Amino acid sequence: MWPRSRGCCSGPSTLVVIAALGAAGFGSRAEAQERELGNLYQRLLDAFRTKDTATLARLWTEGYLFTDGATGRLSTKPERLQIVAELEARIDTLTLDSMTVRVDRNLAVGSALVREVATEHGTRSRQQIRATVVFVRSPRQGWRIAATHTSVPRSEAPSPADAAALADSVRAFMGAVAREVTRDGPAAWRRQFADDAAFFMAAEGRLVFPSAEAASRGIDELARSITHIELRWGERVQVDPLRPGLAAVAAPYTEVRVDTAGRRVDESGFFTGVAEHRAEGWRLRNAHWSVVGPPPAVR
Repeated sequence: MWPRSRGCCSGPSTLVVIAALGAAGFGSRAEAQERELGNLYQRLLDAFRTKDTATLARLWTEGYLFTDGATGRLSTKPERLQIVAELEARIDTLTLDSMTVRVDRNLAVGSALVREVATEHGTRSRQQIRATVVFVRSPRQGWRIAATHTSVPRSEAPSPADAAALADSVRAFMGAVAREVTRDGPAAWRRQFADDAAFFMAAEGRLVFPSAEAASRGIDELARSITHIELRWGERVQVDPLRPGLAAVAAPYTEVRVDTAGRRVDESGFFTGVAEHRAEGWRLRNAHWSVVGPPPAVR
């Protein structure tokens, strides 16, 4: 066994002390950067909640991109600012629960866990959102956000309480659909249909609109030819919650249409579709209309 030396060598070596101090300094810097970026992201959440598009415009880079993980839809900065400005739902709280950050010089990536409480058409909803955030730093503007990708953890099936709240929210949305179409005419469907490739609409066994683009053209034609429309759902709108943010919906309907020549059409039938909750609120992901036809001729 080696004899124990005395003096300077009897305690920790100088290299060990220096290494320990360096590690402590690195840890404190990393924690400070994580706090700084966490505070920045909470500022963004506060601005989003209050629809403060001026602050959002400052916090996002000019080339900012947003990816909605639920739909795969990609939005640019101008598109995202417009969505926020036109958001129908009221966001009651938007809280950053945690954020893990990795920094490499002027680039950082954060994984944030956010709690959202929102009210739409009088119905309150709660959800947890996981956001992956890309930060970039410049000498003039400091840290800003260059990209965000969000996802909502999904369960196999909503709890009974969540299912009831979701059904109420979808029924309120369908009520708003009928009111807005009756008030604003066919153009109101632009606000109710999902505006991406996932959308399609069928009627009477035929695919009428294979995409949102086709629906947009069809709405333009209807707006030019229809001067008055009244849409009403039956007494009960049936909602089947499929998972958080997604539900099948079905209802009998009646519709009155008057064209530019004054011709009136009274129509009744049954509507089915899938409603999906997106950043801008509930939208119809697809739709099908079945019209009650005349009774068959007696043979």
